[in-house]
This record gives sequence, C-alpha cells and structure tokens, in this order.
Amino acid sequence: MSRLFQNRWWLIFLLFTGTLINAIDRGSISTAAPSMMKELNIDATMMGVILSSFFWAYLVLNIPAGLIADRFGPKATLGWSAFLWSVFSALTGTATRFWHVVLFRIGVGAGEAAINPVNTKVVRANFSSAERGMAVGWYLSGFRLGFAAAPVIMAYLIQAYSWRHAFIITGAASLLWVVLWMFTYQEKAVADPTAAAPAKIPWRELLRHRNITGIVLCKFFQDYSFYLFVTWMPAYLIVERKMTLIKGSWYAAIPWIAAFFFQPMAGWFSDRLIRRGQTPTQARKSVIIAMNVLAAVIIFAPYTDSAKIAVALLTLSLAFESASSVILWTVCAEIAPGPAAASVAGIMNTAGALAGIIAPVVTGYLLTTTGKFEAALLVGGIMFVLVSLTMWLVVGKVETIRLSSAPQPEPVH
Repeated sequence: MSRLFQNRWWLIFLLFTGTLINAIDRGSISTAAPSMMKELNIDATMMGVILSSFFWAYLVLNIPAGLIADRFGPKATLGWSAFLWSVFSALTGTATRFWHVVLFRIGVGAGEAAINPVNTKVVRANFSSAERGMAVGWYLSGFRLGFAAAPVIMAYLIQAYSWRHAFIITGAASLLWVVLWMFTYQEKAVADPTAAAPAKIPWRELLRHRNITGIVLCKFFQDYSFYLFVTWMPAYLIVERKMTLIKGSWYAAIPWIAAFFFQPMAGWFSDRLIRRGQTPTQARKSVIIAMNVLAAVIIFAPYTDSAKIAVALLTLSLAFESASSVILWTVCAEIAPGPAAASVAGIMNTAGALAGIIAPVVTGYLLTTTGKFEAALLVGGIMFVLVSLTMWLVVGKVETIRLSSAPQPEPVH
C-alpha cells in the first residue's frame, strides 16, 4: 500500500480530488443564491458582495500561503487549510443574517487560499517540464468537475432538505478528504530536491521580472471571466433564461463537464508539442493566445432567443478558458524558481483572487442597473481578448527565472 501512495498517479489523484471538493465548497453558494436571497431578504447587489467576500481573505492569504508551503511543506499546509474551509462551508448553513454569510464565506476563502500554491509546488517538484502540462491538466480538471457537480448536488439537497442542510452536508463530507490527504500524501520531493530547502526570496527582483508581470495580468483578466461563470451562471440560467432550479442546475453543469474533458487534453497537447521539438515558449504561449480568442464567444450568448444555443456558447467559452488555465498554471510552474515555486504561485493567484472580488460585484451591479446579463457577458469577453494580448506582448521566454541572490534548482529531466 505504501508503494501505491508513492506513485505519481496517486499524487495526481490526491491533487485532483482535493481540487474537486475545493470547487464544490467554493461553488455551492451560487446554486443556493436564489433560495438564500429570498429567505434572508438579500438583493442582487448584496448577493454580489456575498459572492465576492470569499475572495477577500483569499486575496490577502495567497502569498502568505505560498510562503508557508515553501517553509513547512505541502502536507501540513494543505491539510490544515482544507480542514478550515470545510468547517466554514458547513457553518454557512447556520447563517441567519447577511453578515453571517459574509463572515463564513471569508472563512472558506481563507482556507482555500493554499490549494493552488501547494499544487504548483508539488507539480514543480515531482514532474519534468514535458510532463507538467499533463499533471496540471488533471488536477485542474478537478475544479471543473467540482463546479459541474456543485449545482446538481446542491439543487437536489436543497429540494430534498433545504439550502441550510445542503451546506452542512457538503461541508462535513469534505472533511473526509482531509483524512485521505494527511494519511496518504508522502512528503517527498522526487524530481526537484532543492524545492524543499527555500532560501530568502528576493521579492523586488522577482516582482520586477516581466514574466511575473505578464502572468499576473493574464491571471487577473482570465479569472474575471472564470469567476463570472462560477458565481453567476446558475442565476443567469434560472433568472434570465427562466429555468427551474433542477433544470438550471443540470444546464449549469454542462459547461463544467466540457471543461473537465478539455483540461487534461490541453495539458497533453501542449506537452506533446514540446516532445515534438517545440520550445516551452512556443508550446505554452500559442495555446493560451488561441484559447482565449476562442473563449470570447461568450459575448454572443445574450443575443440568441434559444436557451440551448446560449448554453452551447457558454460551454465553448468555458472549455477554451479552462484549456488556457491549464497552460497558464504550467507556465507558472515552468518559470518559478524551485525554492519559491509556491510563493510565485501565490503571487499569480492573488491576481485571480482580486478578479474574484471584482467580477461578482460588477456583475451584480450591472444586473441591478440594466436588468440583464448582456453588459456583464460583454465585459467577460473583452477580458479574454486582454489575456491573449498580454501573453503575446508582455510574457517573454518561458523558462525558469534566474535570481541573482538565490540558489537555483537543477533542471528536471
């Protein structure tokens, strides 16, 4: 059994299932939003604040979470953070006031801040450059499958019990993964041993590097649209497309299911380009640019009378965004110095957290003032175009950043 736990496919399984339950706890509130708004007397603008409150602590704690993971290792960092987000997710079911929900969502965000820095560090340490796209693709697909499952699970639990019981049940169930992680994850850096011994990080030099600037901007633009999907898509289908709770939850799952399949394929394809002779720069940047241009089809969703065509356009947009997300995280793992891999991931993910704060509030405001999702989806499409332009014009050669004042890891083969 111990040999199984040391297998890299088991490692991918742990990262995949961790992101899966992370996404369910993160996305559960979107399906519960209409029921919560009615019972707690919350309007669309207030719900936008609730949806963004997750990201307040998430924003602040991404870089500290990366530093903690670099200092104390992935096992303890992710174990305790997963315990924290599971408990606060369950507590959401006890809320009786608007500010209760805000506080509990802040707690969920605080716990979930560690997952991407930890995952990036684990992939950087255990997989070679030509394997990282595949590894990132598989674990990120857990997010998409989780976001697909969340509306369906929550809808049936809400219908069978209540939105309160739905949060308590899903939050408590997430604690089972914490046990799995703590008892089976082997804290062993196989491919990048220097990653376990971080030196003092020269932040000024790191933050001035053009590639850090580039991936931070890309992450912000891309995650704005991503969190538009996460926080408002179920409400869009139920409110604007007039679907029932159950029907809307199934239709909301379709784009995430497509994204689940797209992500491993995107990682495999980009890795294959490297194995066939392309440089990491060519293999990574070209895919990100193309995928985000295609993802901009979200702009056309409001202009069709057919709910099915609108869902098809949303599905294509999210699938292309998800493919790009795999490669962007792979670029992060490629350029990050091994001893600071989690810290660099924390820097990049902080930009995504900022987008997560802004997108739900802006969307809620636009919905309140216009009564429709047209303007919100237009902004989402523009963000995808900005990702492509940033990757093309700002991000340079995709290679490990060489810091003058910090030791560098040996290349992984």
